[in-house]
Amino acid sequence: MSALRVSEHHLRRPCDRCRQRKSRCIKEPGKENCAFCNLNNVTCTFLHGPRPRIKVRSPPSVTETKPTRHSSPTSSTAGSNDEKDAAGPINSRLEGTLGLELHLHSEYVGPASYHDPELLDLRHSAVSFAEHEVFYPRRVNQSTAFITYPDKKSASEVQRIDDLDRIEGAIRPFGPPLVNLYFRIIHRTFPILDKGVFLEKYARSYREFSPPLLAAVYLIALDWKLFDRTLATAPQPPNVDALKDLSMRAMFDDLKRPKLSTLQAGLLLMQRILPSHSTLPAQLLSIGQTVGIHLDCSDWKIPEWEKGLRRRLAWALYMQDKWGVLVHGRPSLINDQVGEDGGPSDWDVRDCTLEDFTEEGPGENQSGDGEVDAASGQAAFLQSIKLTKIYSRIISTFYSVGATKRGGLLDRIGPSGAMTLAKPLAIELHEWHAAVPPSLRLESSTSLRLSTSGALHLSHMAVELTIHRALLRTLTTNTAPSLRSTIRTAAHARLKSAISLIESFQPEHIQSFWGFAAAAQVALVGTFAGLLWATSAEMEEATGYVEQLEKLRWILQLRAPAVPFAREALRMLHEEVGDLAVVKAATLQGS
Repeated sequence: MSALRVSEHHLRRPCDRCRQRKSRCIKEPGKENCAFCNLNNVTCTFLHGPRPRIKVRSPPSVTETKPTRHSSPTSSTAGSNDEKDAAGPINSRLEGTLGLELHLHSEYVGPASYHDPELLDLRHSAVSFAEHEVFYPRRVNQSTAFITYPDKKSASEVQRIDDLDRIEGAIRPFGPPLVNLYFRIIHRTFPILDKGVFLEKYARSYREFSPPLLAAVYLIALDWKLFDRTLATAPQPPNVDALKDLSMRAMFDDLKRPKLSTLQAGLLLMQRILPSHSTLPAQLLSIGQTVGIHLDCSDWKIPEWEKGLRRRLAWALYMQDKWGVLVHGRPSLINDQVGEDGGPSDWDVRDCTLEDFTEEGPGENQSGDGEVDAASGQAAFLQSIKLTKIYSRIISTFYSVGATKRGGLLDRIGPSGAMTLAKPLAIELHEWHAAVPPSLRLESSTSLRLSTSGALHLSHMAVELTIHRALLRTLTTNTAPSLRSTIRTAAHARLKSAISLIESFQPEHIQSFWGFAAAAQVALVGTFAGLLWATSAEMEEATGYVEQLEKLRWILQLRAPAVPFAREALRMLHEEVGDLAVVKAATLQGS
């Protein structure tokens, strides 16, 4: 009898795929295939018995994914078949994961859902009702459950493969160098992928990815093509515009079946410049809640490396949401503030620590020049989280609707009360800055390495200006002259410090990875100078602020040709302040 046929003996044990998924293998009477294999249109196989508990081999390095005569990401896929894609590897780091399966997506069952976790426990491992898709309940701890659905009902597998082939075709033969660049530069500072899992899958076939994630990795890595000799000397580099169109179309198609890869792809795409009216940030937050990224996964029944990945991904989403207040001008959607009664919020994610970076092994910092130091990148990511938490409290205190509306909190307490509120936040910000590790000081840099400290200190400067901007807005004609002078003098000092900071950035800072908020943070300096100019009581003071604006624009003009975020900041500055010659003429005319 063929090994691919179901016998009476096989009915008494699970097939290979159900064994791999660790789920119950349900076979209907008279059917050769189980419910899962029938749903995925593949044949039940019984080629593997129970696997011994063995240590998984270390994932291959990026250099091992380069095309060879016998194996390559491209050639191996060309020889693969649908059976291999559907079955997946028998021994893989992906076993036991949640939300990382290729053909499945999981949805969190919230406490107020019409589903009840207690009832889910009474159901079989695979449930199907008439005219409804099969789903698989899964409990990850005593109080948290998910429902896993197959992708087949929500997306075309043929379309997915076609999208991946078109994405790979747009960059061929530069896939391996781009992946190498991504993990040398972007991943070290923005660690939202698991390097081992990505390389394991990439070594087998690019068809094992979701299309938007693969496209996003290629797309963002292309910004550093000059740091790879193959790409830098290519007579015809990949078509960035075509890849961007493919990635965005694939992204919105992937929203139909949300999983961790959807969130990862969206966050990477958001690091590139997108229109401020994009609704993708809100969609990403919804996806995060769907896959349970807002929950503490410490005691979940998932691999330890996935717990670290989920925490890093959760805090990356948190920072995306909080800094989106500055970039998009819309309120934060994550409520992480504890109520007055001390009750918990809906953001229940444990703090990220160095223990959550489990993939970087010995030798990670010896792979060559033109990259980011792994330890410094991790430290910068952790410091950015702490800084963003402070920024969140500042926004909640001074920029909420309740605080800024007519007759709101700031109107009631006035400048003096606002300074009282700002004092503990300013102290906390000062303590954060004092605790920044020496390796992340602006003047600290390693030869032939890109530095992550520039982006970190720019964010710190933006948080400082956010406090002083709020205090400036509380000033009225009735404010005591001494208090007005104190607030404006401090704001003037912060403006000069901010412009000096931007001017001090060196090439190793500028050419490193900068997050999506960098352009808006620089533009905030121009807006702050404009606010001081517009509220100046003396013409001499106003003229000084115009000169500061001219200096800022000159600094950006020098850096714009080489740095995308500087070009965008310059555009935003022109849009916000307008023609500085006109502003200066109006100021001089007024004098």
